[in-house]
Amino acid sequence: MTNWDDARFVLALSRTGTIRAAAKILSVNHTTVSRRIAAMEKQLSARLFEQTTQGYVLTASGQIIVQAAETMEDLVHGSQQQIEGADTALSGDVHIHIPDIFNDWVCEQLAPFSRQHPNLRIHVSSDTAVANLARREADIALRFTDSPPEDMVGQKVCKMPVALYKNVDFEFDPNKDLAGYPWVRWSDVFSGSRVEKWISKKSKDTKNVTRVSTYGTLTSFIRHGAGIGLLSPWFAENDPKLVQLTPIIEELLMDVWVLIHPDLRGVKRIKSIKDLLIELFESKDKLP
Repeated sequence: MTNWDDARFVLALSRTGTIRAAAKILSVNHTTVSRRIAAMEKQLSARLFEQTTQGYVLTASGQIIVQAAETMEDLVHGSQQQIEGADTALSGDVHIHIPDIFNDWVCEQLAPFSRQHPNLRIHVSSDTAVANLARREADIALRFTDSPPEDMVGQKVCKMPVALYKNVDFEFDPNKDLAGYPWVRWSDVFSGSRVEKWISKKSKDTKNVTRVSTYGTLTSFIRHGAGIGLLSPWFAENDPKLVQLTPIIEELLMDVWVLIHPDLRGVKRIKSIKDLLIELFESKDKLP
């Protein structure tokens, strides 16, 4: 037997019967499930599953692993309940890292939560650098990513829409090539992102560019007429100084994940804020 983190992949696949269903309940990519199962089978020199038309079925060796995993699961859950029961007061520090696009919206929700729990100290950072959860630079992180770290516990909470915008008084001809307009776009640090690659293709790398490093600055420059640029309708649609030029750009839908370090998933103050963020984002996701 290896450890609980390995065994939970076998347990999840045995209960769901499919790789994709197991990945969903584990909050990981389906390729991660396949890889972890294959690694365990290689380490144990035994087949754990047979693939049938009805899905993945446990072998005799797999049944032994599942029995041990269920015992470990009971122990883990029992310990977690004891920890949470001892931490009902919600006190201590919680460090949260969020992209600055969510500043006002998330803080609006966290403010009353903070007042309800006066012994809870919430620390929020929103710089453009990605917080390293493994080095405990944050306890909880909101992150735009298509491939979340495999060693973190997380949940994809929404797909954020993106569209092209301009200032209400900015002269724009829909028949004119987009390369003929000034652009407001992200700094060169983000040149590898899907958003920046899309802009480079449409703008044909025109020299008439204003580059920024925060979403707030991006919005301000577009609002004041510096050029056209990509914003999220979630936060731009009610701004009277902004006009949406395109429908939501499907290829630029951005996955948003809530991530925590696995060592912290049983800590009640962390779980409470994580659950608050998940509920907040799931209610915001307007897309089918």
